[in-house]
Amino acid sequence: AKETPMQRVYISSDNTATFTCPRCKQIRTVNLADYAGLTKAVKLNVRCGCGHRYPATIERRRQFRREVAFPGTYTRIVNGRQADSGTMVVRDVSRTGLKIRVPDAQRLNSGDTLEVAFRLDDHQKSQIRKRVVIRKIEGVDLGVQFLSSEAGNPSDKAIGFYLM
Repeated sequence: AKETPMQRVYISSDNTATFTCPRCKQIRTVNLADYAGLTKAVKLNVRCGCGHRYPATIERRRQFRREVAFPGTYTRIVNGRQADSGTMVVRDVSRTGLKIRVPDAQRLNSGDTLEVAFRLDDHQKSQIRKRVVIRKIEGVDLGVQFLSSEAGNPSDKAIGFYLM
């Protein structure tokens, strides 16, 4: 039997977490109020109704994330120059980064720097333009982290207000 990869699960604001069995794909949402004060990741062995056991870590998100669906564009930055570009959809926004869906994600790598551009659906339809680094790739979804965050930056200010 091959080793089951560790599943990372986040505790939501209502103290629940959703686990997906890697064998039967059954999804189970569990109340984890006992872990409400969690400050670091905790390893668990989860047992599914199908009898399969698998490892998981539970952790609290450091930042609130807001689910969205904003069309935008990205440009890959290589050695300080603009390389290839494409379209994307912003899936969620937090103060520290984004989840973006990129149809041609297979040509990108963890650690790549991108410049992303999109508009929020706030009152001003704020234009966001930020440099990000790819931290995680899951299929066509990329977890990206902002390279900088400054209180005076119009994009950072707009995102901060947007998340309030």
